[in-house]
Amino acid sequence: MMSWNRRTAKIIGWILLLPIAGCCAISSTGTEWHTEVVDATGGGKFSSLQIDKDGNAHVSYVDDSQNMLMYAFWDHHLHKWFTTPLDRSGGFCSLALDSKQHPHISYLDYSGPLKHAYWDGASWKKETLSIHAKNITYYTSIALDLMDNPIITYYEYWGAGDDYSLRLRNAAWNGKYWELRTVDSTPGSGKFNATIMDSAGNPHIAYANVKYENSGLRYARWNGRSWDISVLEGITAPYAVYSVCIALDKHDLPHITYTDVANRYVKYATRQGDKWQLEVVDSLVKEAFPDRNGIALDDQGNPYISYYDVGAGILKVAHRKDQKWVAEVVDRNFAGFTSSLQIDRGTIWLTYADEAGGGLKCARRSLELSSIGQVK
Repeated sequence: MMSWNRRTAKIIGWILLLPIAGCCAISSTGTEWHTEVVDATGGGKFSSLQIDKDGNAHVSYVDDSQNMLMYAFWDHHLHKWFTTPLDRSGGFCSLALDSKQHPHISYLDYSGPLKHAYWDGASWKKETLSIHAKNITYYTSIALDLMDNPIITYYEYWGAGDDYSLRLRNAAWNGKYWELRTVDSTPGSGKFNATIMDSAGNPHIAYANVKYENSGLRYARWNGRSWDISVLEGITAPYAVYSVCIALDKHDLPHITYTDVANRYVKYATRQGDKWQLEVVDSLVKEAFPDRNGIALDDQGNPYISYYDVGAGILKVAHRKDQKWVAEVVDRNFAGFTSSLQIDRGTIWLTYADEAGGGLKCARRSLELSSIGQVK
């Protein structure tokens, strides 16, 4: 397990903002995507999707009508979904797979504490983390190190004292107990957070700061000794950001998607050398809250981003083609909240909540259809 020292922070001021190339507009034929209802009983929010090495799909999500953490499994032999309730939950779950392809889930208990559920090969185990905080809320995210030890990132809304904390914290299992450390103590950091592990077993976290005077997009990377923190948006002025998600490519370079609240843009950020490159992907009629975008990379490292436009009531997926962003409509009628995106064996997988019809939905299609669509 890594050793933890005090964090160091730096602001990356050299950021390249690419000009807007126009908003993506794609008409869906209704035949490219195979869409199905995974769980029609209700809920489906905060879905977190992973595809294992055998091609099976694992999804955690929340049935908010019953305040229940749910788990869904798609068997690639039977081509069938199975669902099961796991625990009472207040939402904001995240799922990762260990080296045995067993799921681990971070989530909030209905009454507030941070919890961890995992399949040990025979049964589900659940534990409550001992954290001295009055209120932990909003997004959690989980990743596993090279020893399959879970690392859970969370937003501490109110710590053990009398003042609001509003800070990004991290709980890492060292094989004996949970080590708790603060990633970013700047007030407002971490309400929207997403964690992923690199090839060396070091965590990378993309997150938003939501306190007005500090608001913006941030990125933290563990360098083996401490946290390096970069401010991508909000360097010179407050910059409201929601719906943050992150992926790493085969070189361990970060690819981040987020929503620019004031301008109602879906955006994409990646690092090229020592510079961050920021791009506008698409515009929204209205952003959703507290939504999360999805992001995944194909075998060539091309990013695919899923996002929900609550103003139009549509779910879209955009990808970059010939240096331009093209997008397509995946679902309509207010289906698409808190989408999770994965690419496996040449297929795009997408899970999301159907806010109008209720329940968890899944859409998938072949990557071969990525040539459809055009930019205005």
